[in-house]
Amino acid sequence: MASIFPPCDTRLIEAIKSAEHVAVIAHRNPDGDALYSSLAMDRILRTLGKKTLLLNEGPFLRDDIKHLENMFRKDADDSFLLCNPLLIILDCSTPDRPGEIFGKLSNLKRIVIDHHSSGLPFTEEGMSYIVPSSPSTTMLVDIIREELGVPLDKETATYLYRGFATDTGFYHFLSAEAAASCLPRVAAFTAAGVSPYEIYDEMHDGRKLEDIKNTASIILNSESVLDGRLIICHQGKEMTNARLSDGVYASLLETEGVKAIVLIKEKEEALEIGFRSKNNSDIDVGEIAAELGGGGHKRAAGATITGLSVPDAKAMLITRFQKLLS
Repeated sequence: MASIFPPCDTRLIEAIKSAEHVAVIAHRNPDGDALYSSLAMDRILRTLGKKTLLLNEGPFLRDDIKHLENMFRKDADDSFLLCNPLLIILDCSTPDRPGEIFGKLSNLKRIVIDHHSSGLPFTEEGMSYIVPSSPSTTMLVDIIREELGVPLDKETATYLYRGFATDTGFYHFLSAEAAASCLPRVAAFTAAGVSPYEIYDEMHDGRKLEDIKNTASIILNSESVLDGRLIICHQGKEMTNARLSDGVYASLLETEGVKAIVLIKEKEEALEIGFRSKNNSDIDVGEIAAELGGGGHKRAAGATITGLSVPDAKAMLITRFQKLLS
């Protein structure tokens, strides 16, 4: 089976090699893949002797990434920008994804590394590495590490594995095609000292009982519609922990006959909509999210909408899915 990873453009690799200063940024409201791809890229760059700046606007909402917040800056020092750094943007399909901080960086020469199916390259020709078939951005960072000739050490391998594990739901969303290209890399991570067992426990143990009860409440009040092929859930404002969605999706995707899950999260002035679909489903939730101004992958995506109540949002989403499932 052919690799899902095409070669990097030599112009991208040469731009990294020639840069003395590099700023690294991923999308605001980050997840594990965004942060761990940033940390892995930063370590690779420092191994090459680059002076680096790690940026992320936040907020760091999830319990499993909160401890990483102090490793990132929310703004770029003017003194660092005077060095005209190269900007590496990770896990972002559109220029609005890094947040307001991008305005200060928009004039810098940039590289975009991403695996989302929606959006368009927002950089010069040859300066992007976008592979929608990759299950995580960390896998693309590992390709670039190899192209740069940087050895794999335990710390870098740990960052790369954590991002991969996060975005695949610990292999749940890993297709056979992607597995054939990615699992040899995972084997290399473990050879470098990564323990999948220990990382799984670290990322899942220690949850608050209140969060587990809230997850159960969301599942208990979920609605099965369209002959059981779609399940819609609601997370109220009082349940502020964004990590609840992991347990909701994992449990409800096991429902007999279900093709997709929708989770509506109430925020102060908007609704965040999360989508997941089964591997045997023809539904591309990334396309649905893109129609709503969001994005993502065929099996996992999200969007933020305003101006609709929760009941109206449910009705709108059921109508969209009904057309796809008819």
